[in-house]
Amino acid sequence: MKTIGQSGREAGWTLYRVPLRVAGALALGSPNIRLVRQLRITVVGANDGGGPDIPARFAFARMRFIGAPWVRRTETPIAGFDGAIAGPHGEVVVSVISTENRNDLGYVSPPGVVNATARRDVGQEALGQQINEKSLRVIGRDLRLGERAEGYLRFPAGSQNLLNYNELRVWTRGRGIGWDNGDLEAFIKVGSDPDNFYLYHAPASTTSWEPEMVVDLSVWRRLRAELEGRYLRGDSASGALACGLTNIRAYAACEGPYVVAVGGPGVNPPNLAAIQEIAGGIYRVGDHGALPAAELWIDDIRLASPVSETGRAISIDGRLAAADVGDLALSYVSRGGQFRQLTETPTYQTTNVLALNTSWRLDRFLPPSLGLALPATVSFSRSSVDPQLLSGTDLRGADLVGLRRPESWSTTYTVQLRRTGRGRNWLVKGFIDPLTLAGSVTRGHSTTELSDVGGSNASYNANYNLVLQRTGPRLSLAGLVGSLPRWFQVSEIGKALRNPRISLAPTSIRLASGITHDEIRSTSYLVPIARDIDSLLTPALSLSQLWRNSGGLTWQPLGMLTASADLSSTRDLRNYSDSTSLGRLAGASRRSFAGIDAGVERDRNLTSQVAIVPRLSTWLQPRYIASGGFVLSRTLTSRPPVRLGDDTTGAFILPQTLNNSQSRELGASVDLVRFGRVVLGDSSALMAKLARIRPLDLSSRVTRISTFDLAAFEPSLGYQLALGGLESFLSQNGVSAIGASEVHSRTATSGADLPFGVNFSLQYSLSDASYFQLLGSNLIETHTMQREWPVGSARWNRTFRKGLISLVELGAVFRQRSGTSTQPALDGGSPVTSLVSSSNFSPDLRLALRNGMQITTRISSLNQSQVDNGTDRRTEQGDFTAGLLYTIRLPNKVSRVRKPLQTSLTYTHRTGLSCVQRAEDGECLPISDVRTQEVRGTVRTDVLRTLTGSLDLGYKVDDARHLARKTGNLYMLVSFNLSLFAGDYR
Repeated sequence: MKTIGQSGREAGWTLYRVPLRVAGALALGSPNIRLVRQLRITVVGANDGGGPDIPARFAFARMRFIGAPWVRRTETPIAGFDGAIAGPHGEVVVSVISTENRNDLGYVSPPGVVNATARRDVGQEALGQQINEKSLRVIGRDLRLGERAEGYLRFPAGSQNLLNYNELRVWTRGRGIGWDNGDLEAFIKVGSDPDNFYLYHAPASTTSWEPEMVVDLSVWRRLRAELEGRYLRGDSASGALACGLTNIRAYAACEGPYVVAVGGPGVNPPNLAAIQEIAGGIYRVGDHGALPAAELWIDDIRLASPVSETGRAISIDGRLAAADVGDLALSYVSRGGQFRQLTETPTYQTTNVLALNTSWRLDRFLPPSLGLALPATVSFSRSSVDPQLLSGTDLRGADLVGLRRPESWSTTYTVQLRRTGRGRNWLVKGFIDPLTLAGSVTRGHSTTELSDVGGSNASYNANYNLVLQRTGPRLSLAGLVGSLPRWFQVSEIGKALRNPRISLAPTSIRLASGITHDEIRSTSYLVPIARDIDSLLTPALSLSQLWRNSGGLTWQPLGMLTASADLSSTRDLRNYSDSTSLGRLAGASRRSFAGIDAGVERDRNLTSQVAIVPRLSTWLQPRYIASGGFVLSRTLTSRPPVRLGDDTTGAFILPQTLNNSQSRELGASVDLVRFGRVVLGDSSALMAKLARIRPLDLSSRVTRISTFDLAAFEPSLGYQLALGGLESFLSQNGVSAIGASEVHSRTATSGADLPFGVNFSLQYSLSDASYFQLLGSNLIETHTMQREWPVGSARWNRTFRKGLISLVELGAVFRQRSGTSTQPALDGGSPVTSLVSSSNFSPDLRLALRNGMQITTRISSLNQSQVDNGTDRRTEQGDFTAGLLYTIRLPNKVSRVRKPLQTSLTYTHRTGLSCVQRAEDGECLPISDVRTQEVRGTVRTDVLRTLTGSLDLGYKVDDARHLARKTGNLYMLVSFNLSLFAGDYR
């Protein structure tokens, strides 16, 4: 379109079409049109010859890709229905044809698209009209017998599910010779790739779009199930040549125009639940002479006849209570494969779950004078799954003969015996009352599509827990305390030492012993259907027989001193085969107890703690806590034996891993208020100010940890109690630990409650850590230091009796952290140092108005920097949230009782920026820059007594600036919550 201006110049719009797939197109590199993100155009003007610049005014509009989203499978025809190997002759062209080609190619739109309807009972006035309607155009030149010309489309949004429909419909129309004499047929394919697909082929007319190609999806699924059965039974591949395929190793089945091909049954078979591509084209079935060119139009590929099946779900619960003697509970839940909630996808798995639980007080049938409690429980559960479809496939479970259907059941019996009455003599009180006996037996079986597992578990336990009162003689130290200074006599520790009690007996004794027997027999199958060779499989047996013993003691000789220790050991009672060196060593390591085989020790765990917490005065309470831990773990089924010592004559021991830990804490709690009262007195003016300060807590802790793997030494008692310094954790008996650490941490915490509703808390912490890692024969040390200051929170709130505002609450949380990490260089150079710093500040505000409205605001910011090898990685995050909450009463016309209507309006803005800055660069290069804004409004109320309804409206914008991608979502959510009441019928 061109116009002539007043000056006589010609102006207008010109349409340029640039072919990209022709042989003469210039391409730099190997560009992929499907991955193009930008369109650019360059304008070059005429040479100005050294004169002034030539002004040029022009405009660009509507730069876009046009053409078919489909692409040809190959550039030349392909033999058979499968594969993607091009032949040495001919040509394949895939493009579009539209109503613009009405005159030159005689194109007319298919029925139902423009001026015709697909159904005779629907008038044209009920349908719209599409302008410049397009169809897919496939041209095959020099197409010979048994060859195809194909175009295909890979779904860019991922795999598609066709199981919710019964039919696939498509309009096809041929052009040129070969269609009317039966040489050519049109086909439509859906599948995973060129070798795994569902196909339907039928003749196409050159004079009309009718008849429409209608594909029954159930035929495809039935043929697919036949192929799956042949493959699972181990039958050899067949049917390829009879169905028009060239790959004789493929499983193929055909029925009239329907063809199913499975080239990789165990890799990527066709699946209507996850279709990855769709294809269509021309296939030559007859030979009545040469065909220079064959052309096919394809349009309006669509799914029809949606599946309409009603899902069901059943839930039955019952409970029977027999006074205080026993109760019985029964539950049954069944959910059909088509049952689902709104917006959910059917599971295609019918599940049934039955649960039965009963418990009885057997002691009710015994004389009460025995003072026993004897509860017993029985639990039974059974579940089964009837797969309408195999999980993740389109295969019907009913079509596969001998399919294993998942099923499982389990039964558990438990019983416990303990004393409820109190004994009258010391023998019963000391040995019978603290004793508890318990036992449980479980049987179960589970079957899945590819496995069959059955097993049993038996556990018998005895527990002894004796708690004693702290008793013992008192020491008369009043004379000694009286000779000390006055301030010590009146202190808390002075008062306690005048007549202290020394307890020689422990305050708690804990003993436990239990035997566990597990037996599991499992069989694994290659295919989900039963085969004759399954009877030859031998189930794998897994046995476990363990004897666990533990003991613990707590002793408090003085009120300020407490010591405790717990030791547990697990012994393996299973007899291992002597066919391996490890099995022979395990047999030689077995021990006996009282003439009974006690097996070999597999695990050992020892924990100990000593705490000294004296109360020196009313304002000072120091503390010292020392604790240790030890874990031994042996391997009895894998890893080679370990030889003791460095020479070849040392004895072998079982492979073992040793871990121990040590903690030493020295701290004190200082009550500054009480200290001020002691020094200044209660009437001092300064005391009124000190009374608002919270106690100050100071602590210093040292923690050490070490790990020895395949330790070639027996752990000493000192190692198990975690005694000694750092050297004891780095090496034992000349053996270096594979990993160790030492952490020194110091903290101070306090706060204050100030006038006018202001309160705050502060914390200071400093940690110094050394981490050791064994590399070769040397321990590599990494040293880190970290300081956190200031860390705390502050808050102020105030209520108002008059005015618009009833409450104001203002708070903030803050945290500042900085640290360094130094690691030695492996090549002997200078050590590598990393610097880390971060700051976090989050203030918030809440206003409560007199009418019930609440306004909230919160801001959060985080700045973090980490410098490694001259590279600075920075992170900046910010959040801003503002909300308005208001509850009003519905008018009487809507609700007689004027139910409350809860409304809220929220605005959120989030930013997150991560960038990297090198030492030689002055600019921080962004790695991630994401920004989000959202506005959301909510209305909620009680529609009925048991029905609550809510309406959510919102708009959200996600801006990923590092990807140049910005998306906006407008959403509306209507939800109802129905609460049903279930009661006990007596």
